[in-house]
Amino acid sequence: MYGYRKNITQEDVFQPHSELRSSNLGNNAIDLWQEELKGTYKHGRKPSLPKLIVKMLAKEYLSISALIVICELLARPLQAFFLGEFILCYSDPNLERKPYFYACGVIVCVFCNTIFLHPAVLASHHLAFKIRVICGSLIYSKILRLSKEALNQRTPGQILNLISNDVNIFDRMVFTSQYLWVGPLQTFIILGLMYREVGVASFFGLALLLLFIPLYFVLGRLASKFRLKASLKRDHRLRFMNEIIQGINVIKMYAWEKSFSKVIFKFRKLEINFIKLGLYVKSVAITYDVFISTALFLTMVSGVLLGEKLNASSVFIVTTLFSTLGFTLNFFFPQGMIFLSEIFVSLNRINDFLLCDEVLPVTRNVGAKGTIVIQQATSRWEKDSDRNILSDIDFEIECESLNAVIGSVASGKTSLLNLILGEIPLESGAISINGTISYASQDAWIFSSTIKQNILFGSKMDESRYADVIKCCALERDLSLLPNGDKTIVGERGASLSGGQKARINLARAIYRDADIYLLDDPLSAVDTRVGKHIFEYCIRRFLKGKTILLITHQLQYLKHVDSIMVMENGTIITKGSQSDLENSGFDFVRFLRDSDQVDDITEEPTVQNSTSFNQAKAPIQGKPTGIQMISYHTYKDYFYASKSWTILLMCFSLFVLVQLAMSSASYFLAYWVNKEHADGFTSIMQEQSIYVYVYSTIILASLIFTTLRSVSFVNLTTTSARILHDRMFSNVLHATINFFNLNSSGAILNRFSKDLATIDEMLPNAVMIAGRTLLSITGVFCVICIVNPWFIIPTLFVLIILNYLRRFYLATDLNVLRVEGQVRGPLYGYVNVSLQGLSTIRAFSVQKLLTEEFYRHQDIHSSALDMASTVSRAFAYWMDLLNVIYIIVITLFYTFSADSFGVNIGLTISQALQLMTQLPWGVRQSTDAESFMVSVERVVEYDSISKERDGKGATKKPSNSWPDFGKIEFKNVFLRYSDTAPYVLQDLNFTIRPMEKVGIVGRTGAGKSSIIAALFQLVDNEGFIFIDGVDVCKIDLPILRKRMSIIPQDPVLFTGTIRSNLDPFEEYGDEVLWKALEEVRLKDVVNGLPSGLNCEISQDGSNFSVGQRQLICLARAIVRSNKILILDEATANVDLDTDTLIQETIRHKFSNCTVLTVAHRLNTIIDCDKVLVMDRGLAVEFNHPYLLLQNTNGFFYNLVQQTEKVMANTLNDIARRSYQKAQQEE
Repeated sequence: MYGYRKNITQEDVFQPHSELRSSNLGNNAIDLWQEELKGTYKHGRKPSLPKLIVKMLAKEYLSISALIVICELLARPLQAFFLGEFILCYSDPNLERKPYFYACGVIVCVFCNTIFLHPAVLASHHLAFKIRVICGSLIYSKILRLSKEALNQRTPGQILNLISNDVNIFDRMVFTSQYLWVGPLQTFIILGLMYREVGVASFFGLALLLLFIPLYFVLGRLASKFRLKASLKRDHRLRFMNEIIQGINVIKMYAWEKSFSKVIFKFRKLEINFIKLGLYVKSVAITYDVFISTALFLTMVSGVLLGEKLNASSVFIVTTLFSTLGFTLNFFFPQGMIFLSEIFVSLNRINDFLLCDEVLPVTRNVGAKGTIVIQQATSRWEKDSDRNILSDIDFEIECESLNAVIGSVASGKTSLLNLILGEIPLESGAISINGTISYASQDAWIFSSTIKQNILFGSKMDESRYADVIKCCALERDLSLLPNGDKTIVGERGASLSGGQKARINLARAIYRDADIYLLDDPLSAVDTRVGKHIFEYCIRRFLKGKTILLITHQLQYLKHVDSIMVMENGTIITKGSQSDLENSGFDFVRFLRDSDQVDDITEEPTVQNSTSFNQAKAPIQGKPTGIQMISYHTYKDYFYASKSWTILLMCFSLFVLVQLAMSSASYFLAYWVNKEHADGFTSIMQEQSIYVYVYSTIILASLIFTTLRSVSFVNLTTTSARILHDRMFSNVLHATINFFNLNSSGAILNRFSKDLATIDEMLPNAVMIAGRTLLSITGVFCVICIVNPWFIIPTLFVLIILNYLRRFYLATDLNVLRVEGQVRGPLYGYVNVSLQGLSTIRAFSVQKLLTEEFYRHQDIHSSALDMASTVSRAFAYWMDLLNVIYIIVITLFYTFSADSFGVNIGLTISQALQLMTQLPWGVRQSTDAESFMVSVERVVEYDSISKERDGKGATKKPSNSWPDFGKIEFKNVFLRYSDTAPYVLQDLNFTIRPMEKVGIVGRTGAGKSSIIAALFQLVDNEGFIFIDGVDVCKIDLPILRKRMSIIPQDPVLFTGTIRSNLDPFEEYGDEVLWKALEEVRLKDVVNGLPSGLNCEISQDGSNFSVGQRQLICLARAIVRSNKILILDEATANVDLDTDTLIQETIRHKFSNCTVLTVAHRLNTIIDCDKVLVMDRGLAVEFNHPYLLLQNTNGFFYNLVQQTEKVMANTLNDIARRSYQKAQQEE
């Protein structure tokens, strides 16, 4: 009642039953799986997930079996027997028997079937939910232990597919699998009853049904094969979709939407092809009604040809028995076989995942806390690889010491930390670690929660320590500017934070944990000079004093303060010692320090400008309200009319109607035949039997032809709709505004591309097919009953009215609950995705138990929502069955006390009514399921209404193919904000950049630097005018605009594919151009040394390349594009000085005739620019040559330079002066 009258929300989801709790089932399953692993290793066999499930749930399965036995092996055969005896009371006037006992027998059997069947179905659903929980818990537990090698082989998309789609099959498997053993037993019982009625003729019809069983074995194997192939294609699609969502900014700025669309559409087309084949296979199994009619036809015709007399009792007993057996053998049995085949595919996929390599637990030795000793250590990412990533590593770190690791790109610095953490395996040598470890990763890992929770990360709150951490990590000012301070909720991956803020929160998490050893992977790169000094002095040297610290850094000016330095090159330590030791050994340390004076003066923290207000960080985009309303007509139209062809739709509907007309005609004609034989006598009817046989045969043949055409047309219709809906949703997401991605987590978006699309692909077509066929069959049954006796129109209308009320009452609640289930499903998948991104940090902090408990919480909410939906659906089915029982009682009692009852009419009416016992609940339930599955269509269609970027139709200017010819950029009165309610991040911006000028852009956090880039690329609509070579960028088609500019982003993004596809996704350039670009960035030898050269596959997130190499590949992209305008957005923030120097030299050489905008990170990269634009709070406060800006002692830029050390400030002044003098001479 609550769900019918009010909107159900996530807060209304019940606590799960104790037997469904993940903490009980999940932990028990994990323990049993560990026992299974130990046992199989001992006996040399493969661990078996099915065996574990059987061990845990076999007793519950058998208890369900007992209820099925009562329904299928006792109640259903007996009701056919009592019906036959009841008909005989009126068919043979010579028999003196009272019908009351047999009428009561029919009623009791029908009632018992209702009483016992529904608890069995509900228990089956609960058992399926338990299997879901078991598999989900095992998968997540395994995720937390996956090795790096296994992670490279199993992408997040594949893992999400396991936990979203592969576990769904359990919902349908448990109940239908019971009929795999019930079917044969029921066949023997029913054969005996049929032989009693029609003799040898019963074997012919039964033989036909049994002949289909081998076909179902074949169909089951085919379904398994097609599902496996479809799942593999879905894995690829989801993996790529996840990469698209994570790298959407890069895709938009490179204008790569078409390229990625082609890849996704290719995977989707292959996936749909296998889904279509699977649906063809399944459509054979759900056309059981035609097989039943054909089997009945063979029995009746063979009986006639063998000289058997047709009588009402025999005909309708056999009809009822075939209806019962046909439903078992031709629906539940094949469905069970198909689902069993699919379940083994899913279980094998999950089983294989559970057997992936794991990280070895890091052993902690007893000894002086804080010491690390590594002796002759060698390591490689993959066991089969012949290339070591670390070789002959040998060092000892003393307790309470500060140690630094330096080295060039791909020298093995991060790999060294991974070795200590146990993230990569030790091939040879020994490691001894004494004490607890805390870790700050190079790529900041921020999860969607409050800033405080990101810092605490499971540790107990210590107010004093927390305040000290905030202070020493320079977060006080940032928290004061945020709307809710440290209680501000940040989006997924810190979407609402700048790069520097993310880095400092990531560092704060590491140092808040009270550990003995701190591993800090380049935490100073993403902060400005002032903040960097503050962190090094107050955080690393003071707050962590007395702790062992291993610091990777490119900021060489701090090395004079460390106790020990290790220099790495090509995976080995080439030298180590204190600064004085290195100098005495002849190491060219002076050059490193001199270069660092020039290079490592960081002017400002890198800023990823907030693209949405913090208050909106958790608000989901909803295309339509999802209250208590029913599924709208437009949703159905969006699905069935997706192909925009009324012809296909009408043809499909017509075939459904024609099949039912043929089926109803067959039942009515058989009754007519029996009636004629009874009225005219067996001898006289013999002359007309051939005509009846021909007519009956024609009707059955027509039904077979129409059924085949119906299946083909319907599968084509639904797969076409599924493909179009996916393509439309993908296009909407790909062209959505950046704000959409900031407001919606990747898990919520992937949820629609995984679970919702899987429902539309596989479950919805089956439900619609069965619902449509069954509801038409029910209509046919009602029509036949009312034609036999028009008085039955009254109870029929009564039943239909109540049925409609029940359907509306329960469906409103069911849809409500299912919408909530869809909402709680997104956070579950999002949580898994976030966990995959932060595995190294999670394991370093040893918080697997804490995260598992949080996963259990998400999984319990989802399980409870599923349980609520199942309970509502089962209650609806139960009331429908009770209504049907009443209907059958009315008909039976009518004929019991009717004076003019006629055997044929009784047989036809009650046998048809008994079919309602099976078909009415099943059909209405399937229609309810179909409408429930339409929620997935509704959720997909919601994305039609999301805010999208302007399309080409709004473009009023089409620039020439060579545009921009000069690279002149003008900002005139530009205002920009990220939403209508957000404050302006650019205010009245006016400046002009002349052709081929090199302009640096500096400013503090939130100054608006990255917003200028967003405005140039039109990632956000702006007010005012932006001109490039005199053309207003707001009036140009976005792909054209973005293709004509190049950008090297702060975070180098590589996509899964080949090196070639990452450089040239549209295949516009030849190999010589790509090799030339790689040569310019000094990667030609590296790529040439790979097994496949340009066709070498790039791993997930480009993990088989170092950060510096990824940045160089991004630079090579820009060289290949060869545009007149180049933007560098903190491009050298996370690279060493050699890579930084290489990038700067390449830019000066390759882009000398281009306009270059550099969002500054290190002052040396912009100090010799033609001009520097200084931003502050969205305003351009200074814009001139850096030398001229330095003459203003009260200026912003002057103050930034003076914040560096005196030697560095003087060096920067000299560089600016020489650059200015050179520019004056050239003019």
